[in-house]
Amino acid sequence: MTTTGGGRRAHDDTGQALPEYVGVIGLVLLIVSIVFAAATPVGAEVGEQLICAVSPIVKEDGQDDCGEGTGGEPGTPGGGDGPGDEYSPPTGDCEEDVTFDWVEVNDEWTSSVVEIGCEWQPVPVDCLFLHLPGGWLDREEGDRVYRGDQIQEFVDCVTDGRGGPSEDPNDENCVDAVPTSGELDEDAPPTVQVGCRELPVPKGCEEEWAAYEDAATERERAAASGWLANCVADRYDSMEPPCVVEATGRVDETKISFLFFRWGGSNGTLIEKLGDGRIRIHILRGVEFGAGVSGDGVGGSPVSFDVAGITGYSKDKTYEFTDMGKAQEWIDWYKKYNNVNGNAPYCWTSGTIPAVHCDHSDQERADQLAQEEPEHHELAEAESDTKKVKLKGGLSLKGEAGQFSLAGSVEGGYEGEVQVEERLFSDGSQTATYTSSDVGGFLIGAKLGGKQPFTKQGDKTTSSGGAGAGGKVGMEWKGTTSTTVAWDKDGQLSKLIITMDDQVMRTLYNAGINVDVALPYGFSVGGGYKKSEEAGTVSTRQLIIDFNQYPELREKLGPEIDAVFPRDDEGRLIKDDVEIDGNDSEGGEFYEAAEDYANVRELTYDASKVTEGGEGGLSWQGLDLFKLEFTEIEEEKTLKESSFEVTDVDGNKQTTSPAPQCRAEDFEQPEGYYSDDFSDPPTANADSDHDLGAEYYSNETPKYTEGTYPGTDYEGDVPGDRAERVHSLLDEYSKAFPDKNILVVKDFGNFSFRAATGWEHLATVDGMDVIALDEGTVKNKGDGGWINWGFTGSYDYDPDTKTVKFRRR
Repeated sequence: MTTTGGGRRAHDDTGQALPEYVGVIGLVLLIVSIVFAAATPVGAEVGEQLICAVSPIVKEDGQDDCGEGTGGEPGTPGGGDGPGDEYSPPTGDCEEDVTFDWVEVNDEWTSSVVEIGCEWQPVPVDCLFLHLPGGWLDREEGDRVYRGDQIQEFVDCVTDGRGGPSEDPNDENCVDAVPTSGELDEDAPPTVQVGCRELPVPKGCEEEWAAYEDAATERERAAASGWLANCVADRYDSMEPPCVVEATGRVDETKISFLFFRWGGSNGTLIEKLGDGRIRIHILRGVEFGAGVSGDGVGGSPVSFDVAGITGYSKDKTYEFTDMGKAQEWIDWYKKYNNVNGNAPYCWTSGTIPAVHCDHSDQERADQLAQEEPEHHELAEAESDTKKVKLKGGLSLKGEAGQFSLAGSVEGGYEGEVQVEERLFSDGSQTATYTSSDVGGFLIGAKLGGKQPFTKQGDKTTSSGGAGAGGKVGMEWKGTTSTTVAWDKDGQLSKLIITMDDQVMRTLYNAGINVDVALPYGFSVGGGYKKSEEAGTVSTRQLIIDFNQYPELREKLGPEIDAVFPRDDEGRLIKDDVEIDGNDSEGGEFYEAAEDYANVRELTYDASKVTEGGEGGLSWQGLDLFKLEFTEIEEEKTLKESSFEVTDVDGNKQTTSPAPQCRAEDFEQPEGYYSDDFSDPPTANADSDHDLGAEYYSNETPKYTEGTYPGTDYEGDVPGDRAERVHSLLDEYSKAFPDKNILVVKDFGNFSFRAATGWEHLATVDGMDVIALDEGTVKNKGDGGWINWGFTGSYDYDPDTKTVKFRRR
């Protein structure tokens, strides 16, 4: 609900749609009323029965008794019609009749089922709400039988979209498919159809699979199939990160020298298409040549597609779109904004009188364009630094040739560099990533594993690989390793992802390391490295541990992850050098967890790269008076093949191809996904004017401007004391906007907002800005105290960091 001036509430969009909704479905209004009545003791008997029937997802809280009848006067199958029931008697043949029933799967799950064409199926809630047969409520449970041709809309609602598997996840013939209720093959692995895909039933769905597999009848199996389908879909959504199926990257760099002064800059864009159709646009700042070099000879490109998609930048702001049309519209706008934003005024002296005239048209045009930014979704912001990895003692790699050295002596004194990225998402979640194209990145993963890189015992690194004795001592490392940790919006550990490209695997194998023993199962190669070395092909493997799938692993692995990825009191990554003391690690826990719980995704891309450049300038006697160098680099990659390996409920490894997220159902944007507020993107000449991960907001145009306290009915005096004024503003605006959290601030520029929804600048009163928001995090970077700010609503407050986290009221 929104609130207008004077405390009166405007119409809600859902409220306006309700009459049309009721007008379309007629008698369903009665059903909806009964459902709402079920929330109170009045009418609870009928309400409970309906909720049991229409709840294939989960039983409503407090509805424990679903076995009683409605108490109405039922129609009798084969006999006369009940009240409001004008259907012909059923035939007695299950091929022609439709029979309703419900099954209590366990204490928490009760499912509505229906037999259509002699096959039992779970019933979607929408089908009962939109196409419930007339008189259904007036019939006793055993008498809810209808002729199929007389309730065809309901039959079509249930059966449409439940066809066999398809390569197209958006195929309308199968998008709503659930596991079959038919007889199961006891010798077959636990695999079921969910939507258009046949998927292994993953660990974490043991209870749902047992209810489904052990069902005594097809009716009971149909009841359990919806429960199982939900679990399978939720697990796969959680444990697999988005998959990039196409990407195009471009970096422009300019270096200018004048006598002994040198300056330059670079910026770039990366455009990615995900497996569910979303488009992501990365705006890069501070790209550095030489970073992100991998061993496939990309030649120093700052945009590296081998592992992370992009390396070698200092800042990245990421936008997301659901279709290419909106993405293109935003890119066209950004090109214009990028050309004028940050340009200094052009000044000149005119005439004989020394006067300076300046042209501010570029800045004025940038300000105008800021008001014209097309709809967009701000997904994330990232900041990247280069830090050192230091290793002392204990950790070693051994091959056929015995102890050997990889690019800087791995054992007892390695020091190298990694790119450390902190990425903050608009929903409040965040990730931290270490990426390196030397052995340093590999060692970070090894640190999580123990004394030996990911191994359980130090005596198991003898090789059965391809290196000859002594032939690889002192070889250089090739390939990129990336280790990412993700936390959800509540700061809880959610994922650990370790990624290695094919060249890391080749480096280890050629050095005589038995990677089948030295690495977790996801990176094993079966006695020899057999990946194609075809030019232009890039392959990566990702080992993924999903802590939402296995919450018990948070306590087991969390402390070691926290030591490698330390965070401060505000949850922000502390980007210090990584020091690894191999002698301190007992080892084994990560290896064991990977064997039992990790999922593995493999991605292979066709990739290409084009570089163009040139230079010009003026020299005198070998001295460069003026010199210009420019370089343009473009890279592209297209997904060639993918697979996803999981541990199923029987403890066995199963692989599905393509990986579910690489060919997924089209993304459906949620309400409020797009915004047309100015997003303050970085440009070639200017950085964003806000803190990392904070949304850009302006206090220049308050929503209400008329009245003592604009937007309220307050007609009293404005208190002269600032602290009293803050209290008064909080009191009056919280009354006028009871569904909103209210924040009052003095110096607007001292406040940053992150993951804020429903943000509105309501008014400015005697230098105080009044802000309303539904939820989000607000940080005060200035002075505290009532004279500078105040807030009310539903929140948690940390006085040490002056940070308040608002919740929906």
